[in-house]
Amino acid sequence: MNCLPHPGVSVVVLAKHAGHAKSRLRLPEREKRIVVRNLADATIRTVLATRSVGAVWVVTSDPLIAAGALRVGANLVAEGYPRGMNRAAAMGRRQALSVRPDESVAVMVADLPQLRGADVDSVLSEHLDRETPLYVADHHDSGTTMLVHGPYELPGIAFGHRSAAMHERLGYERSDRAERGMRVDLDTPEDLEAVGPLVSVAAGGDE
Repeated sequence: MNCLPHPGVSVVVLAKHAGHAKSRLRLPEREKRIVVRNLADATIRTVLATRSVGAVWVVTSDPLIAAGALRVGANLVAEGYPRGMNRAAAMGRRQALSVRPDESVAVMVADLPQLRGADVDSVLSEHLDRETPLYVADHHDSGTTMLVHGPYELPGIAFGHRSAAMHERLGYERSDRAERGMRVDLDTPEDLEAVGPLVSVAAGGDE
């Protein structure tokens, strides 16, 4: 385990296998895999460097994402094979709570091209101030990019189609402080066009 020794929220990052992610972007397969892996790497590094984060777990079945996560100091939850976001989230949350049972837990997606540490801090601080489960709606106001809740409650997890409304029904409240970097995920060609320069830089790597 590489758990960081200071207090703070445990964060679970859900990083899909690059071969199974982002088919709706309609990119050539090799370029798509590079974008997915580089976005995951950037998200993991940003979260690890965030002041209010105590430890990070990455749930993935992608060996390159896994190797990169371990290299920068995250903990790995090996998915084995793609299980879907909700089962992956439950695996990561269970592991985080088993190691740090008295700290709040956040679960977030890995495809946030404009993410800054301040964006993560803002939502986690809001949760700690309000002492209630929160969700972050994506920039379409229909999906979810992050959930966060206290250590002694286990609200349901429902990433997927229209998950924002579902998470409200499960007892989460909408974050009021979530900035754009925490809300802009990469799902469609329109999303790709909106953040094109950032993704183009990310795609400069290789497999």
